[in-house]
Amino acid sequence: MTAALLRLPEKLRILVVDDEPDVHSVTRLSLKVIKYGGRSVEFLDAASGKDAVAMVRANPDIAVVLLDVVMETDTAGLDACRAIREDVGNRAVRILLRTGQPGQAPERQTIDSYDLDGYLPKTELTSTRLYSAVRTALKAWEELVQLERHRRYLSVIHERTMALHSYDPIAKQLSMILQAALEVCPARLGVLAIETFQQQGNPERHLVHLSTDADAARAKAAAEDMRLRIGRDPTARALTAAAPYEGGVLVPIKVHRDLGQGWLFLADVEADELARTALSVLAGHVANALYSTTAQRMLTGSEERIDSLAI
Repeated sequence: MTAALLRLPEKLRILVVDDEPDVHSVTRLSLKVIKYGGRSVEFLDAASGKDAVAMVRANPDIAVVLLDVVMETDTAGLDACRAIREDVGNRAVRILLRTGQPGQAPERQTIDSYDLDGYLPKTELTSTRLYSAVRTALKAWEELVQLERHRRYLSVIHERTMALHSYDPIAKQLSMILQAALEVCPARLGVLAIETFQQQGNPERHLVHLSTDADAARAKAAAEDMRLRIGRDPTARALTAAAPYEGGVLVPIKVHRDLGQGWLFLADVEADELARTALSVLAGHVANALYSTTAQRMLTGSEERIDSLAI
């Protein structure tokens, strides 16, 4: 799945492919008020099958393609459809075929052969039917994207957490979890902080960060600055669920009150409900890493005492 589809776009993109300029104008007029999920649409244009393939390749978040059949060749639209599905590998985009010559591309045969999502003869196409077909296609596209995001997030969480080992240093485990968080929600800076309490009552602080900044010192300073700001903000420390915070997203880490507390922060990102849920699951694995590390220390301490008694 492309990085662009790890989040839903602010506007839904519709690609109109036709070699007649009037068709583009009429289509925009018919669909100018269409919305789905509270988001309006953005139109892209192509005048040939070749241009349509290039447009989809460059814009993988296009939701719907309204595709003419006869353009630079008699089968340009059908060839473009096959290229989008097979060469570009975009199976999510909904392709609605519009043809003024139904005999050139018989409906049943064409739908079966080219993995189309709709067939709209121009001679029978009204503004209402076009609106209904596109609205339905937008809904189907978003559902497919959300399903793919679910699959991707679950895959990331599974792969990363399976690689965690209780005998690894806690800093290594935290870094692996933070890396998974950035795969779920790419950001310029990710910071994970945890404060634990030892049996003696002494606090033990862990701060890990990952940044796109090539300047390591500057990235470290930014992470430390965020730790101080969140530590001084009672509202941030009182969060019980992932929430927007200072242009990014802040995820509280819930652990047993006697063991510690912490948080995960990603800068300059907008995380929707699905992404926040995935990040919260990862935050739960931070708590698990802390529990397993504590148990490992207790076990090691017990073994050391047994060895000393044996001596």
